[in-house]
Amino acid sequence: MLEPTPLDERKQRILKAVVSDYTVTGVPVGSQVLAAKYFIALSSATIRNELADLVGTGYLQQPHTSAGRIPTDRGYRYFVDFLMAPEAATPGVRRTVRQAFESAPRSVDGILEKAAMVLAQVTENVSLVTAPEVSEARIKHVDLVSLEPQSVLIILVLEGNLIKQQVVHLERATTQDDLSRMAAMLNRKVKGQTADELSARLAALGPDRDEQRQIIERMVESISVHQAQRQTVVLHDGVRNLLRHPEFVEVSRLEELLELLEQGAQLAGILQQVAFEKEVEIMIGRENTSSGLRECSLVLTTYKMADRVRGSIGVIGPTRMHYGQVVARVRLVSQATSEVLAHLGN
Repeated sequence: MLEPTPLDERKQRILKAVVSDYTVTGVPVGSQVLAAKYFIALSSATIRNELADLVGTGYLQQPHTSAGRIPTDRGYRYFVDFLMAPEAATPGVRRTVRQAFESAPRSVDGILEKAAMVLAQVTENVSLVTAPEVSEARIKHVDLVSLEPQSVLIILVLEGNLIKQQVVHLERATTQDDLSRMAAMLNRKVKGQTADELSARLAALGPDRDEQRQIIERMVESISVHQAQRQTVVLHDGVRNLLRHPEFVEVSRLEELLELLEQGAQLAGILQQVAFEKEVEIMIGRENTSSGLRECSLVLTTYKMADRVRGSIGVIGPTRMHYGQVVARVRLVSQATSEVLAHLGN
C-alpha cells in the first residue's frame, strides 16, 4: 500500500467522520450529512471540496456520480494508524467473557474452542484461533494402563496439558505391575524430551526390551502426528455473522471466504506469515495476500500458553468494521485466554 499522504487537521476530521458514519450505516456519506451531523460551522460546498481532495488522494471513493463517499482500504489504513481513538471493552462485554471462560473445559483444546466462540459472539465477526505454536512438543507425563494381557493404553501428557491416548498391542502379555514400573521409569528418564530425543533412546535399547520399544515407538509416532496436525489447525466460529453484513450478500464473495475458512492449511499459512510487530495487527482489504480476503479485514493478536508457546487469535470481518471496538474485544479475549491457559498447568 502507498505511503500515507499527509492530511491537514480538517481533512483528518472529515475522513474520521466519513469512516465513523459509514461504519454505522453502511450508506455512502454525503456533504449534507456531514454538515448536519458533524460540521455545522462548515458549508456543504467547503465539505464537498474537501471530500473531492480526499478522493483525489485515494482515501475515499465515490461509488456513483450522485452518491456520497465511502472509505477506501487506504482511508481505513490512515484512520487505523492515525485517527482511531483507543477504546475499552464495556463492563457487559467483560462480564460475558469472564462467564464464558469460567465454564471452559480444563483442556487446551476446550479453552481455545471457548475463546473462538466468545470472540465471535462479542465482535459479531468470524473468529480465528490457531493452535499453540509449539516448535517441539515435550513429554510431561506418561501412564500405561493394561486393557487386556497384550493390550496397553498409553496416556501421554505433553507440556501444556495436551493429552494423547492410544492403544498398543504388545507381542506378549504384560501385567499392570510391570506396566506401572515401566511408566515410573519412563517418567524419570524421558520427562521433557522431544520425539527426536525419544528416537535416540530407541536406538540404545537392547533386544530384550521389546515391550518398552513398542511403547516408545508409539509415543514417538503420537508426538510426531500431533505436531504435524497442530501446524494446520485453525479453529473458527461465527460464520453466520457474515450474513449480517451487507458486504457478503453477494454469493460469490461469501463462497470464496467460506472456502478459505474450510481450508485449514491455507488459512494457517496466511496467519503464520503475520509478523506481529505490534500488539494487534490489522490487515485491511488488499493488504491481505489471499484473494478470499481482499474484501475483508483481519484483526489479530496473540495469546500465550507458556514462555515459549503462543498462538494467534483474532477476527475476520468486512473492511467496514468498528475497528476500535473490535481491537479492544480481541485484546480482552486474548488476555482471558492466556490467563486461563496459565492456570491450566497449576
